Amino acid sequence: MARSAYKLIDINRRFKILAKKDLVLDLGAAPGSWLQVARKMAGSEGFILGIDIEPVSEKLVKTPNLAFIQKDIYDADLFDVIKRAASARKFDVVLSDAAPNTTGQKDIDEWRSHELSLRVFDVVKNETKKGGHAVVKVFEGPDTPEIIKLAKESFKEVHLVKPEASTKNSKEAYIVAKNYRK
Repeated sequence: MARSAYKLIDINRRFKILAKKDLVLDLGAAPGSWLQVARKMAGSEGFILGIDIEPVSEKLVKTPNLAFIQKDIYDADLFDVIKRAASARKFDVVLSDAAPNTTGQKDIDEWRSHELSLRVFDVVKNETKKGGHAVVKVFEGPDTPEIIKLAKESFKEVHLVKPEASTKNSKEAYIVAKNYRK
């Protein structure tokens, strides 16, 4: 199992984000570790929709109660595509382990990460049902407080966490947001 899977397992153990029968949206789903964890936790009555610009394995795509759409989350028709795939239902949980392509230039990489996080929260606000939850990867930097503030405007409970499986020197952290207020 990939390290990223253990990150989601740790977050779920601590915050009880995923449950049986959940409808889950996974943004930045490739290569598929979070899809597999979410599918297992949601069980046979749940449904997982993964979206990523990169593909996932054919074997994973053929998993029951799981759908994958290869798509850029910045595409203008993203919300229509999600609505069709989920039969116009809102999601119990929105997950995002998405990361921008990095350049090695700190300022540019922080900006790209920030822009990606803002886009993910646009999707979270549009696609999460009342009482739902979200887990969104961020790279800690000067813009992190703005993203936390954005999450607090929409969720009753917000935490910035670094899962045990994260490497010590990584700037990677996750915003865990519970109980969407709509």
